[in-house]
Amino acid sequence: MKKNLVAVLITLVFFTNLFSFIKAQALQSTPEKPLFAAKPKGNYIEILRGSQAIAKILPPELLNESPAKKEETQTIQLSFIENGVVNWRIEKSEPSDLLFLSDGKNKTLKLNFHTLDAFYKITSPYIAFKDQYQSARLTFNYNCEFKRFPQLKDDETINVEISIFSENKTKILVLPEKIKVTSGKGTFKTSFSIPVDSRYISFEISQTSHNLISCEFENFKITLIKPSKYTFLLKNVQVYNNYIEQEFENGFQKLTRRIFVSSSQDVVNVEETLKAKEDHQVFKEYSLVEFESRPLFILKRDYKLEKFAKPMYVTDSLSDFYLKLENCAIGYANNYDSIETYNLKNKANVFMFLSNSDDIKYFVIGKNKEHIYTTTQLFRKGFEKTYVYSIFPAEYTYSIKSRSPNATKAILIFSHHSDSNMISIIKAMMFGTTDTKDPSYMKKGFVGYKIPITWGFFYKSVKGIPGFDNPEYKKLIEFLAQKKIEVALHTASPVAKENTVELIKKALEDTSYLKLDDWIDHSLSDGTRSAALKSEGAIRGSKNYSFDLFLKHGYKYCWSYLDVKLDTLNMLQPDKVTWHPQIFFKNYNFGEGDSLYQWNSVRFRNLPKMLSSPQLDKLVNENGVCIIHDYFAHPMQKNKLFVVRNKNVYISPQFDKSLRLIANLMSKKLLWVPTVKEFIEYEIALKNVQITPLDSTTLVIDNKNYSEMRGFTLISLLPNGQEKRIIIDLLPGINLITVH
Repeated sequence: MKKNLVAVLITLVFFTNLFSFIKAQALQSTPEKPLFAAKPKGNYIEILRGSQAIAKILPPELLNESPAKKEETQTIQLSFIENGVVNWRIEKSEPSDLLFLSDGKNKTLKLNFHTLDAFYKITSPYIAFKDQYQSARLTFNYNCEFKRFPQLKDDETINVEISIFSENKTKILVLPEKIKVTSGKGTFKTSFSIPVDSRYISFEISQTSHNLISCEFENFKITLIKPSKYTFLLKNVQVYNNYIEQEFENGFQKLTRRIFVSSSQDVVNVEETLKAKEDHQVFKEYSLVEFESRPLFILKRDYKLEKFAKPMYVTDSLSDFYLKLENCAIGYANNYDSIETYNLKNKANVFMFLSNSDDIKYFVIGKNKEHIYTTTQLFRKGFEKTYVYSIFPAEYTYSIKSRSPNATKAILIFSHHSDSNMISIIKAMMFGTTDTKDPSYMKKGFVGYKIPITWGFFYKSVKGIPGFDNPEYKKLIEFLAQKKIEVALHTASPVAKENTVELIKKALEDTSYLKLDDWIDHSLSDGTRSAALKSEGAIRGSKNYSFDLFLKHGYKYCWSYLDVKLDTLNMLQPDKVTWHPQIFFKNYNFGEGDSLYQWNSVRFRNLPKMLSSPQLDKLVNENGVCIIHDYFAHPMQKNKLFVVRNKNVYISPQFDKSLRLIANLMSKKLLWVPTVKEFIEYEIALKNVQITPLDSTTLVIDNKNYSEMRGFTLISLLPNGQEKRIIIDLLPGINLITVH
């Protein structure tokens, strides 16, 4: 404690002297310029540059799901025919019949198809919002009849696209979803949050199929939920020489906000510390900054600056935030779940989300195979987190914390999910071939090319599928762990009903010497209740509750059981400017205490095709992130990922080419290929690095980690549109970096 106090005092003295020196130099050598100032005005802070007010920092807001009271929700049931008029827009292939089936309320539409290629699209009318709502639920029933029983291929999906519009019917947000369908009846349900300046909503349902005879839709219902605001009251304001401190409280939380103005009066730094007083649920929680200055440029998730011409932009916790306005800029935001920015013509509103649980839709698999979502986040008493951002002159050079170390650009991660894996195929994937006498042995594959991967394995062998209880399989898993492959349990047994608390306990105990801390659930989609984490393992009170065992064994990560649907490799999708990308997250509803980090993935139908030179180059150029989920050692990969010759198994030529391309990009320092664990650990450490601009060329970089961050990379966006990457071995504590 004494050592920490001395360090704080030294830091304060250092910054006091440094700020004084900069101020003196500025007075001596530069002409007079407009400086920043902060003034308390009631419960908000006004930021001025010279005599001009440029921004207001408003009180925080906490929104929660409303109690089930009629006056707090609005439910709209949509008829297909109303007063003899069809308000829906209907497109369909010809010839086909269109029937409005009357149940007295005209709520049912049926389409009959007679062509080989059935297509339809039905679009709802605009639904106007009568009030401000925080979220909505859309439900409808469907009934599909097919010529043959669907095999759950892509053409047996119903596409649902929800669109949200502003006052002038400019599209703010698009939410695409897919329903995998089989013959017969089903119900679609989804929940989603509504952006602040939303005024209208509509949705369309479409399908293209070679197999469809008819489809029927009925009972379209949308429920709009008003926000339950838990107002933060301003309890105290203190004005000091160089900062203002505000304290806000409600029944659940306390927020302390400090607004610092640098000694040079060139930078305003805002620090917000949130502390939970009681256990409570949060739907959305944010701080709002209203700028009176016109927005000019916004930083996309691919690190490109573009003109901010769209009505809304969303960033994520893996990407730095930067908004350049006419009179100032805002950036260096740290620890916020996400940030939403609204372009309001001659000004901008920036919502800094302390919690945005809509970003991290947690679900378990229900008994009827459905995904059960929660859209609130549980914060327990004592939870505490600090958030920071800076406001500074627009002419400053902006610098970004690169998501990847050592000046690499894109991030590519492989995760293997065991399923019907075979030992011979594993060896071909890892070493290039099973033939130990072949010249390519140990020179190809993941181990041969030194490409890390997160490799899932079963604990129990079942019906020819090897598990850790198979001596040869166990020896292979141990060898892979020595080669810096991250090995992770893919549940305990391939058979869902066998994954009891007792078996999972035994699996965790018997593999503890491998120091595993990542977990991949398996075989939950049929709804079988088990102790897997996405079934009932994280539900306290269930006979299948196993989460305490994971905490006991030091587990930190698990697969979220979510695959993102993509046509390219980049999960950040930088061109979807209103999209909340999900890579990994921590949701405190999941289990208890400190929870686990959950990671998402993407699975491609043809992996070698996706790992082609054009796709990999695109990922690199976008500074993208991709976590691939696949079954590398499954027999179904024959002639795709592996081939069999003379009773030996070899990696296929096309997949070998993909791995060689990746190894080449790694050698050129263009691609970082970590394991899932390495990736998340680095990104968590990165969140503990705080950057504060000191002047136009100097940054204070505070490494709050206890250890050095080797290969830390800073990217400076230069005025000529180019970028400069600076690699630093970042020591713990304060580091001063000069950028030009």
